[in-house]
Amino acid sequence: MAVKYDPLSSLGVKPVAAKPTAPTQTINVYGSPATNARPATPTPVTKTPAKTSAPAKAPAVTTPMGSVGRGEYSNIPAYTAATGSTTAKTLVSRTPKTDAKGQIIGWDLVYSDGSPGFEPNPAYGQQQEDTVGTTNVQVLKALLLAKGLPTDLVEESVTFLQTLLKDGIDAESAISIYLNNKDFTTKTGTTIKSPFYTKYGFYNDALKEKYDASTLFNTVEGYKNVATKYNINAKFVSQDYIQGYLKNKRSVADLDELANIARLEAINADPTKVETLKQLGFIKNNTDLTDFYLDPNVGVEQMKQNINTAAFAIEAVRRANKLTPFSAETAKQYGAQLTAQGLSQAQISALASQGYATIAETLEPLTKTSGIYERDTAATAQTIQSELEAEQYKGLESERRKRLSEQYIMGLKGQSGLTAQSLSTGSFQA
Repeated sequence: MAVKYDPLSSLGVKPVAAKPTAPTQTINVYGSPATNARPATPTPVTKTPAKTSAPAKAPAVTTPMGSVGRGEYSNIPAYTAATGSTTAKTLVSRTPKTDAKGQIIGWDLVYSDGSPGFEPNPAYGQQQEDTVGTTNVQVLKALLLAKGLPTDLVEESVTFLQTLLKDGIDAESAISIYLNNKDFTTKTGTTIKSPFYTKYGFYNDALKEKYDASTLFNTVEGYKNVATKYNINAKFVSQDYIQGYLKNKRSVADLDELANIARLEAINADPTKVETLKQLGFIKNNTDLTDFYLDPNVGVEQMKQNINTAAFAIEAVRRANKLTPFSAETAKQYGAQLTAQGLSQAQISALASQGYATIAETLEPLTKTSGIYERDTAATAQTIQSELEAEQYKGLESERRKRLSEQYIMGLKGQSGLTAQSLSTGSFQA
């Protein structure tokens, strides 16, 4: 095979045999013209594949700013504080660290080079607050509900209760403060008012004998239920009225009974009763029947006596006339006396009715007889009525009637129709 002259041979490069059938490439070594170029066989080029790295993980990295990330165990650059450089090491363990209550404070870390680390739990503080604000408050709520307080009031009180707990107050003391104190001053100097005091506790302020929280709540709510039950004026459960009922130890049952009586009296208003109550000074207007029964300034015993006095007086008023005048003072005297004897309103009413019926029959003839036999010392009808009332309601025999009876018998003995019996019953007409 012929070998052409190669100018590169002078440079020590061995000539390359030409292969007619192989593709050739003209290399212009010396520039133009192209005739100076020679064909050359291309040298094969071996390409090295580029390295592909694995997807980056997010390992925990300890830096001057703290722990960053919670990635899976992998090679991570460890920060060197002295030089600011990093070296690769592997996280080999991550162990939870808990407090006495089992709450996770953070994680203890150990790296492949044996160095330790710590990753704090950012939720730890919130867990602690939740324990105070949820678990312990639930206990307090259960205790308050067990005392009979309504759910809505207890729910309104959560913030107040949480504040007490966060200030280090134990459960028992927190309940006591909530129910019995007007307010509470925290360690930081903030004063917060008890929701229970705002709605109920303040009623105790004007009372010498305080109600316990549960009784106070149930009594106040009981009064309000009575007003709703009988559809009475809202003024009867206003703050002033409720304060008066509490002061006078008016029970819910007492108020319920009186409210019912007032309701019935308003429906079947007895003109005589209304007039009697006005004369006794218990009411001023015909429409004040409810005010009479629900007067907050009258104690339980006094109210009972007033009702019995009215029952007694009504019978006197029914029979009152010019000869037998009604006396409010007398009615109050006997009303109190008969109440002290333990008689009921119905018993007093029946006794008064019977007694005044007898007095009405006896008073006029006895007054005339006194004028005949006692002349200048004759008693007035009012005096004789008082004597007869004492006889009927105190069991005291009328000395005047006894004496006049004897005088009748001695002075008019033998007169037709005159007997001691007729005088005592008033059937004798002088």
